[in-house]
Amino acid sequence: MFPAIAVAQALSQSEPDSTLLYVGRHGGIEEQVVPRSGLAFKTIVAAKLDMEQLWRNWSVPFIVPWALLQSARIVRAFQPDVVLGTGGYVSAPIVLAAAAFRVPVVLQEQNALPGRTTRLLSRVARVVATAYPESAAHLHAKAVVTGTPVRKDFWQRRANFPTRPGRLLILGGSQGAHRINEAVAAALPDVLGRLGVEVWHQTGERDFQRMDALRTNLGPPGSRYQPFAFDEELARMVYSADLVLSRAGAGTISEVSAAGIPMVLVPGPFAGGHQRLNVEPYQAAGAAVTIPDAECDGPRLTHELSDIVHDPVRYSKMVTAMGSLGRPRAAHEVADLITGVARH
Repeated sequence: MFPAIAVAQALSQSEPDSTLLYVGRHGGIEEQVVPRSGLAFKTIVAAKLDMEQLWRNWSVPFIVPWALLQSARIVRAFQPDVVLGTGGYVSAPIVLAAAAFRVPVVLQEQNALPGRTTRLLSRVARVVATAYPESAAHLHAKAVVTGTPVRKDFWQRRANFPTRPGRLLILGGSQGAHRINEAVAAALPDVLGRLGVEVWHQTGERDFQRMDALRTNLGPPGSRYQPFAFDEELARMVYSADLVLSRAGAGTISEVSAAGIPMVLVPGPFAGGHQRLNVEPYQAAGAAVTIPDAECDGPRLTHELSDIVHDPVRYSKMVTAMGSLGRPRAAHEVADLITGVARH
């Protein structure tokens, strides 16, 4: 959703006379978020294939024909010059309808290992905008490395950093990351006390009350710990942080790297462990430190943070490396691809 909004923002800036339409899932979170961005919005029904529990797919044969019919009606009525698919099962019916009407298709893939939907839909695409060069080997269309589009709130790289990180931002997504929360709970006394680091922590709804109670039990150091369930003003927090601890989702990495903030990443073990591939360029460049999910506990987290906080030279190198990897103008590059396809 956010890469799609980012590209729409870039297109509105570079092609102010263009007419844009976002198509999302009926009942999805995009129904609340997308209209607030000022985009015209329509929905279709959608069904996700569950490859692990096949019995859950009983409704798919009934939903797919209706989704394709809805998509065909939208494409025929809107008459787009080009359709952008940003991955996921919701984009498949619209992209297939566009291909059926011979409307050019551009895809955008943010993960190093493209998702199943993108791999299949690349057969009908003119070009795929990717975040990683390695993605091209899994696609059936021309691939162009643009980076992952980030919202306009992240279009500027932070300029000034301290000699050592004084504020840590922990991101677990809207649902939180329970393993990271457990490790943080164990590490907080040392991080707040011995390391003297201020911590802002996106806990997710499930763990918020527990982490908020922990703040009270920490005594005076607890004043430097600010847990919150979720906050839509994420950009402000990212730009105020000196270091970010997070899962290794492509969207989060793209936004934080565009801002230029060094990271400590804990790739999730889910979805075939694809997040491990997302971290490799950042770890290799020295812009991020990786903690395997199975090893993410209080002592390991404290150790990794201590090494960064107490080594100003290493922290400075992380800042420099992240500044070279972040792509704050990725949305504009994808917008240029779309414009080029539409005009040819």
